[in-house]
Amino acid sequence: MKKVIAIFILTILPVLSYGQDIFDKYEDDDKVTFVAMQPKMFQMLGKMSVSSDDPEAKEFFQLVNSITSFKVITTDDAAISKDVGSWVTKRLKSSSFEELMRVRDGDSNVKFYVKEGKDDDHVKELLMFVTGMKEQNIEVNGKNLETVLLSLTGDINLRSVSKLTEKMDLPGGKQLGKAGEKN
Repeated sequence: MKKVIAIFILTILPVLSYGQDIFDKYEDDDKVTFVAMQPKMFQMLGKMSVSSDDPEAKEFFQLVNSITSFKVITTDDAAISKDVGSWVTKRLKSSSFEELMRVRDGDSNVKFYVKEGKDDDHVKELLMFVTGMKEQNIEVNGKNLETVLLSLTGDINLRSVSKLTEKMDLPGGKQLGKAGEKN
């Protein structure tokens, strides 16, 4: 009986590690900058008072209230970048993501993927994957970024996200704005 249990555990272990979320895997790695905001944080942000005269602030808080999870990984480590890229490829093959758009600018590649939402303007999840950033000289905590992976989940309005990313001057913000207009 012990042999059967041991064989079963050895058989299932690779499957469990294969399915490990990339964000969980690198959450505590010193070679990665990791940010995660949970639903409680979004609830707190959504409860902040908003001036009724500021439509941009209202739109921001509506967007915040619609997000249930926000996770970002950034790294300058080539091996981790490769692992993140492999995870993205596997995730795209095994789920219902569709490519929204991709942009190549020099060595940099920005790719947006979405899971369909309640209508054409809304998605359940937005995945942004940026690679080849070393030559852009974008530094975070003294590291020259190579790869960025961002995941937003919830009932997300693409038009609001594109406006927010443009205003915050995040990588891919302008491209996402163009994709949101086409959608």
